[in-house]
Amino acid sequence: AVVSTQSTGIMIGPGTGLAPFRGFIQHRAAIVREGRECGENLLFFGCRHEKMDFIYEDELKEFEKEGIIQLYTAFSRDTDKKVYVQHLMEQEALKLWELLEKGAHVYVCGDAKKMARDVHKQLLDIIQEYGKMDKTEAETYVIGLENSFRYQKDVWS
Repeated sequence: AVVSTQSTGIMIGPGTGLAPFRGFIQHRAAIVREGRECGENLLFFGCRHEKMDFIYEDELKEFEKEGIIQLYTAFSRDTDKKVYVQHLMEQEALKLWELLEKGAHVYVCGDAKKMARDVHKQLLDIIQEYGKMDKTEAETYVIGLENSFRYQKDVWS
Protein backbone atom coordinates (compact mmCIF):
# COMPACT_ATOMS: atom_id res chain seq x y z
CA ALA A 1 0.00 0.00 0.00
CA VAL A 2 1.25 3.45 -0.88
CA VAL A 3 1.30 5.85 2.03
CA SER A 4 0.41 9.48 1.44
CA THR A 5 3.22 11.88 2.26
CA GLN A 6 0.65 13.76 4.30
CA SER A 7 0.07 10.77 6.62
CA THR A 8 1.78 10.71 9.98
CA GLY A 9 4.48 8.08 10.32
CA ILE A 10 5.32 6.58 13.71
CA MET A 11 8.59 4.69 13.28
CA ILE A 12 9.94 2.38 15.96
CA GLY A 13 13.35 1.01 15.11
CA PRO A 14 16.05 0.34 17.67
CA GLY A 15 19.57 -0.49 16.53
CA THR A 16 19.85 -1.55 12.92
CA GLY A 17 16.04 -1.39 12.75
CA LEU A 18 16.66 2.25 11.91
CA ALA A 19 17.97 1.35 8.42
CA PRO A 20 14.71 1.33 6.42
CA PHE A 21 13.49 4.46 8.14
CA ARG A 22 16.43 6.54 6.89
CA GLY A 23 15.11 6.47 3.34
CA PHE A 24 11.60 7.24 4.54
CA ILE A 25 12.85 10.22 6.57
CA GLN A 26 15.14 11.44 3.77
CA HIS A 27 12.18 11.34 1.37
CA ARG A 28 10.03 13.28 3.79
CA ALA A 29 12.87 15.79 4.29
CA ALA A 30 13.07 16.39 0.54
CA ILE A 31 9.32 17.05 0.44
CA VAL A 32 9.52 19.56 3.28
CA ARG A 33 12.55 21.27 1.76
CA GLU A 34 10.59 21.71 -1.48
CA GLY A 35 7.97 23.57 0.54
CA ARG A 36 5.33 20.86 0.17
CA GLU A 37 3.11 19.56 2.96
CA CYS A 38 4.17 16.49 4.84
CA GLY A 39 2.71 14.55 7.74
CA GLU A 40 4.33 14.34 11.14
CA ASN A 41 7.23 11.94 11.53
CA LEU A 42 8.01 10.40 14.90
CA LEU A 43 11.06 8.19 15.35
CA PHE A 44 11.54 6.04 18.43
CA PHE A 45 15.15 4.88 18.29
CA GLY A 46 17.11 2.96 20.86
CA CYS A 47 20.45 1.32 21.35
CA ARG A 48 22.67 0.30 24.24
CA HIS A 49 25.12 3.21 24.47
CA GLU A 50 24.64 6.68 23.04
CA LYS A 51 28.36 7.28 22.53
CA MET A 52 29.06 3.93 20.83
CA ASP A 53 25.83 2.82 19.15
CA PHE A 54 23.85 5.91 18.12
CA ILE A 55 24.13 5.35 14.38
CA TYR A 56 23.40 8.33 12.12
CA GLU A 57 23.21 10.56 15.19
CA ASP A 58 24.25 13.75 13.37
CA GLU A 59 21.80 13.16 10.52
CA LEU A 60 18.90 12.39 12.84
CA LYS A 61 19.58 15.38 15.06
CA GLU A 62 19.74 17.62 11.97
CA PHE A 63 16.36 16.27 10.81
CA GLU A 64 15.01 16.98 14.28
CA LYS A 65 16.44 20.49 14.26
CA GLU A 66 14.79 21.15 10.89
CA GLY A 67 11.46 19.91 12.24
CA ILE A 68 11.40 16.92 9.88
CA ILE A 69 11.15 14.38 12.72
CA GLN A 70 10.35 14.24 16.38
CA LEU A 71 13.16 12.10 17.79
CA TYR A 72 12.73 9.95 20.90
CA THR A 73 15.85 8.09 22.03
CA ALA A 74 16.44 5.33 24.53
CA PHE A 75 19.93 4.25 25.55
CA SER A 76 19.44 1.13 27.61
CA ARG A 77 22.91 0.80 29.14
CA ASP A 78 23.75 4.45 29.85
CA THR A 79 21.82 4.58 33.14
CA ASP A 80 21.11 2.20 35.99
CA LYS A 81 17.52 1.81 34.82
CA LYS A 82 17.25 0.23 31.39
CA VAL A 83 15.08 2.33 29.10
CA TYR A 84 13.78 0.88 25.85
CA VAL A 85 11.66 2.24 22.98
CA GLN A 86 8.46 0.85 24.50
CA HIS A 87 9.11 2.99 27.61
CA LEU A 88 9.32 6.06 25.38
CA MET A 89 6.05 5.03 23.74
CA GLU A 90 4.47 4.82 27.18
CA GLN A 91 5.66 8.36 27.95
CA GLU A 92 4.09 9.59 24.71
CA ALA A 93 0.98 7.39 25.00
CA LEU A 94 -1.67 10.11 24.71
CA LYS A 95 0.03 11.66 21.69
CA LEU A 96 0.36 8.25 20.01
CA TRP A 97 -3.31 7.48 20.62
CA GLU A 98 -4.41 10.83 19.22
CA LEU A 99 -2.25 10.31 16.13
CA LEU A 100 -3.64 6.79 15.62
CA GLU A 101 -7.14 8.19 15.78
CA LYS A 102 -6.17 10.74 13.11
CA GLY A 103 -4.92 7.99 10.77
CA ALA A 104 -1.23 7.63 11.64
CA HIS A 105 0.75 4.68 10.31
CA VAL A 106 2.95 2.64 12.66
CA TYR A 107 6.10 0.94 11.43
CA VAL A 108 8.22 -1.39 13.55
CA CYS A 109 11.57 -2.67 12.38
CA GLY A 110 14.17 -4.74 14.22
CA ASP A 111 14.41 -7.62 16.64
CA ALA A 112 11.44 -9.99 16.61
CA LYS A 113 12.30 -11.94 19.76
CA LYS A 114 11.83 -9.25 22.37
CA MET A 115 11.53 -5.70 20.99
CA ALA A 116 8.69 -6.27 18.53
CA ARG A 117 6.71 -8.22 21.11
CA ASP A 118 7.23 -5.54 23.77
CA VAL A 119 6.34 -2.74 21.35
CA HIS A 120 3.19 -4.61 20.31
CA LYS A 121 2.18 -5.07 23.94
CA GLN A 122 2.79 -1.36 24.64
CA LEU A 123 0.71 -0.39 21.63
CA LEU A 124 -2.14 -2.58 22.91
CA ASP A 125 -1.82 -1.02 26.38
CA ILE A 126 -2.02 2.49 24.89
CA ILE A 127 -5.09 1.60 22.84
CA GLN A 128 -6.78 -0.01 25.84
CA GLU A 129 -6.09 2.90 28.16
CA TYR A 130 -6.74 5.87 25.90
CA GLY A 131 -9.34 4.22 23.70
CA LYS A 132 -11.12 2.99 26.83
CA MET A 133 -11.25 -0.54 25.42
CA ASP A 134 -10.94 -3.96 26.93
CA LYS A 135 -8.21 -6.32 25.73
CA THR A 136 -10.33 -7.93 23.01
CA GLU A 137 -11.46 -4.57 21.64
CA ALA A 138 -7.87 -3.30 21.60
CA GLU A 139 -6.74 -6.44 19.76
CA THR A 140 -9.52 -5.93 17.22
CA TYR A 141 -8.43 -2.29 16.79
CA VAL A 142 -4.86 -3.45 16.07
CA ILE A 143 -6.11 -6.03 13.57
CA GLY A 144 -7.94 -3.17 11.86
CA LEU A 145 -4.68 -1.20 11.72
CA GLU A 146 -2.91 -4.21 10.22
CA ASN A 147 -5.66 -4.89 7.68
CA SER A 148 -5.57 -1.26 6.52
CA PHE A 149 -1.74 -1.38 6.30
CA ARG A 150 -1.42 1.18 9.10
CA TYR A 151 0.58 -1.17 11.36
CA GLN A 152 3.44 -2.88 9.60
CA LYS A 153 6.36 -4.84 10.98
CA ASP A 154 9.65 -5.79 9.39
CA VAL A 155 11.18 -7.88 12.14
CA TRP A 156 13.70 -10.69 12.35
CA SER A 157 15.34 -12.86 14.98
